[in-house]
Amino acid sequence: MRRIGIALLTVFCLLAGCNQASDVLVSNSTIDESDIGEHRIPYSLSFTEVDLEKPLKKIVETDLTKVILKQEIDNYTTYYYQKNQDDENIFAAIKIGTNIFEIGQVGYSAENTDQYTISRVNALDKNYIKVTGACGANCPISYYIQTDTNSPKVLQIEAHTVEADVDQDGINEIIATVGTAAQTSIYKIKNAHIVATSLNETFDAQEVTYDKESNTFVVGADIWRVKGEELVSPK
Repeated sequence: MRRIGIALLTVFCLLAGCNQASDVLVSNSTIDESDIGEHRIPYSLSFTEVDLEKPLKKIVETDLTKVILKQEIDNYTTYYYQKNQDDENIFAAIKIGTNIFEIGQVGYSAENTDQYTISRVNALDKNYIKVTGACGANCPISYYIQTDTNSPKVLQIEAHTVEADVDQDGINEIIATVGTAAQTSIYKIKNAHIVATSLNETFDAQEVTYDKESNTFVVGADIWRVKGEELVSPK
């Protein structure tokens, strides 16, 4: 009888021990959903090849009939001028070495010359002379002039533009924004070609803005960052 009692006591203890172990496992597997946090699904960026690069047209100095402004940077001179019998449109030209090349139309006003700027920038893995102006009401325009070639070329983008490495690959992309409800695009180099993507189409959003300080894009109350060819939430 004593042996039977000990055996029963042992079985009871084992059963009690198993129940305690089971309780510990259940406790460890319980997850507080509030600790998971909100992770937004990334958006894939779809880039399309664009044909922006065009050769500059060579002109002569006598074509600069009415120069309203002249700007210099490094060894380059930019002329802003009106053509014969055209008092409404302002054009720009750049002198590279001893040659002068027409850039294109940069504005309509001979008085508001503050909108005409020139700067040296690096974008799309190249050095450019950047010339800005306006092609109409709420229509900014940016020209990127590649001067270090035998045949100078220009990229024309009708938007406010900023050069920044948005995807952190070591190469500055061009971020272009235009419109009262900001329409924002990214231009980059891919397989030696210039490609572009519209962030408004990606998000299906009416307005997308770029914050240069944080290098992020803002859609409503949400903030997004480019990672590779995706837009991800930095949270």
